[in-house]
Amino acid sequence: MAPQPTVNFLCDACSQGIAATNPRIHCLSCPNYDLCANCAIGERFTQTHLASHQTQVFAQSGGVSSAPVLSSFAITYTGPSNPPPTNQPPPVPPRGPAPPLPPRGVNGSASRAAPSPPTNPSPTGTGWQAFFYPDGSPTLTYTNLMNDIFSYLDPSNTGNLLPETFSRFLDDMGYQPHENAWKAGLTATFSLSKESNADKSLKNAFDLFSIEHNLLQRVQGPHVDPTGLTAAFKGVLGGAAPSFQSPAPPMPAITRKGFIDITILELLCDPSREWGNISRMLRKYNLPRYRGWGDLPRSVFPAVPDQAMLNRVASVTAFAQQKASRELDAARVQAELQQRGRTAAIDLVSDARYEYRYY
Repeated sequence: MAPQPTVNFLCDACSQGIAATNPRIHCLSCPNYDLCANCAIGERFTQTHLASHQTQVFAQSGGVSSAPVLSSFAITYTGPSNPPPTNQPPPVPPRGPAPPLPPRGVNGSASRAAPSPPTNPSPTGTGWQAFFYPDGSPTLTYTNLMNDIFSYLDPSNTGNLLPETFSRFLDDMGYQPHENAWKAGLTATFSLSKESNADKSLKNAFDLFSIEHNLLQRVQGPHVDPTGLTAAFKGVLGGAAPSFQSPAPPMPAITRKGFIDITILELLCDPSREWGNISRMLRKYNLPRYRGWGDLPRSVFPAVPDQAMLNRVASVTAFAQQKASRELDAARVQAELQQRGRTAAIDLVSDARYEYRYY
């Protein structure tokens, strides 16, 4: 087993450890305030830190056993800051020493980083770089790319992607309909619209893999009962049919962090396939930052699938199959009850009377 990376700093936004070899963003205004690359790029701050604060970017965080490596670029924020994550992970080892202060200028004041370019740059300015560090954590090149894609899909800067938008993204990436949880769930039932059923399927997928999302209320249109039971009662009661429509479940809107996390999961499980998927998506979206960078090389992806991620997916899949089996049994019972209700409705509108047997 590969040795675990040394952790000397904690991210003040998500409380996760920052490995000594990973990037760290240090605020020059807040006392002893550091961010990991994901939170800095995703603009997830605590209340004390503002997007307007100048920062110092370390390409390698450093710590007790290794010196930090200062990067040549800075980060500029163009939109409002996102709130910090609501689900804090368990604490990790305590913070290490504060990073060295920047050199003093001629007038005795601390020197500031050079003015930042108008958009979030990649670590080397232009050109494709590795997407992941050896420990499996994403590099700034990858998080920049996924943040740009999210912003492209969320032009109004809501911080959420609705299920339909996320589903279209999966289509653009080349996923098949059965691999798209929302699209695969588009089936109307006795009491729910097809969109509501698809929302339930997508939320289950997000919950299984702990993907961050917000629950929003979907605007429901008129419900069409595919079983015909509502129409049968309507004929009997002279148009005053009872309502069989269940309250619509909330729809899961994936957040920026959730979007990055789920793309990491897919990529680490099958790097070769994701190379083709992301290449296809880049050609379709034609994002301004990456024009002129050339074709996306296979070498920026991990060489082989990540075994730990494969094991995680296998474990979650086994759990989901057991859960689906239980839900299928419950659905059979519900279907039988619905059929009995339909039969009773038919009896009401028919002069003939029949004896029904259920086996």
